[in-house]
Amino acid sequence: MKTVALIAQKGGVGKTTLAVNLAVAAGPTTALFDLDPQESAVIWSDRRQAETPHVEFLTERRLSDGLKAAGKQGFDLAVIDTPPAAGPQALTAAEAAGLVLVPCRPSLVDLDAIRRTAQLIKSAGIKAYVVFNAAPPGATTLLEDARAIVEGTGMSVAPVILRERSAYRAAWPVGKGVTETEPKGKAAGEISDLKKWVFEQLQMCTPSKVQKKKATTHG
Repeated sequence: MKTVALIAQKGGVGKTTLAVNLAVAAGPTTALFDLDPQESAVIWSDRRQAETPHVEFLTERRLSDGLKAAGKQGFDLAVIDTPPAAGPQALTAAEAAGLVLVPCRPSLVDLDAIRRTAQLIKSAGIKAYVVFNAAPPGATTLLEDARAIVEGTGMSVAPVILRERSAYRAAWPVGKGVTETEPKGKAAGEISDLKKWVFEQLQMCTPSKVQKKKATTHG
């Protein structure tokens, strides 16, 4: 089983929105572990009618056991959502992951906050990429400047840019992802592109046929 963690020092960058949308797009053999005490991903999941993806709240102390159990149950991918802080949950998730995504809005306020996240990434010694999220349409110069700031911290930027889209706000209250509510929309296309890129980084193959997985609670 492959693991991707989403961490960010600052709140309001769309981390959980990205986590649930990535989990939905990745398919039914995906588990989403929510390490945030606010349990936003769990609350989102409670609104869903579908059984997948499996979403579960865990503390950082139980994460290792949860990942091992998910692997034994046949899950192909685990997505870990964390609180908006470069604290113990984020560090535990980063150390457990094969890939770390750092969602960040391309604004100076958010970019200033990313430096502490960069320090955590370096201490964990793992591969991480900043994902520009909620970027204004057509903001080429803004994104170029933001990329330069990120690279100055020693981190890399993912090639897929997620733009500000109303589709995310519409999908959240009904517990769905944008690939479900507007499968042919621009937001769904960007999430699909990000999923494909994540799979490439983790050297995962998209299965042509998958079976539903029944998960056991560990938290």
